[in-house]
Amino acid sequence: MSRTPEPDRRPPRAAPDGPSRRALAWRRVVLVVVGIGYGIGLGVVLFWPVHVDGEGGLIRVDGAIDLLGRLGMPASVRYPLVQSSLNAVLFLPFGALWAGWFRRQRLHLVVSATILAAMVSLAAEIIQYRYLPERTFDPRDVVANAVGAGLGALLVVLAARAAPAVRPGPE
Repeated sequence: MSRTPEPDRRPPRAAPDGPSRRALAWRRVVLVVVGIGYGIGLGVVLFWPVHVDGEGGLIRVDGAIDLLGRLGMPASVRYPLVQSSLNAVLFLPFGALWAGWFRRQRLHLVVSATILAAMVSLAAEIIQYRYLPERTFDPRDVVANAVGAGLGALLVVLAARAAPAVRPGPE
């Protein structure tokens, strides 16, 4: 005697929080491609044999320093401010890529991006000090890089929270 199975009386499962598996996979492909390009650029900047904003460097910051001078900023503050700002901007994508990798963007990713960037930056500063005689070890760079990564991750977390909820479709 065969028994007819009873219909499933469990309540339907809620939609998973975050993007579908397919959307997450595509997002990660894009993040890997962008991350490779960013990593190459970051490596060039971090391990350039001389200061990237000095003689023989990659960029010139004289215009920004002159502008700050015309705005009345003391000379002793101009260069450190410009250099720290550029370091923070350099690490914004680091934090954004880190936070974008995960299915759900939570605030703890800001903290982990900041800590990870500080560790990477500290390692780079030690390598510069040890193997690149024209470069100098500067703990302010570690702080600025960590702040930049934290801000990049925070931007991704805030953007994810501000984005309208999308119902996942069939995968």
